[in-house]
Amino acid sequence: MKKCPYCFEVLKEGSQKCPFCDQFIIDDLICVDYKSLEKKKCFFCGKRILKESRICKHCHQWLDRVSDASDTYDKIE
Repeated sequence: MKKCPYCFEVLKEGSQKCPFCDQFIIDDLICVDYKSLEKKKCFFCGKRILKESRICKHCHQWLDRVSDASDTYDKIE
């Protein structure tokens, strides 16, 4: 099973753009034998997304921005 490297949703073979997160696939697809079941809430829109996701498939916000902002905040204090 091939997954998007950004939102971790299952993709069809040969996809150039993810239909879920709307990102062009420039990194390698992730190969796994199982479908992820664990979910979390998006920090930006509050909708449920896969736990491994780096981008929200609903609002298309990069979740890395939250951790970058918290790292910056920690350095200021």
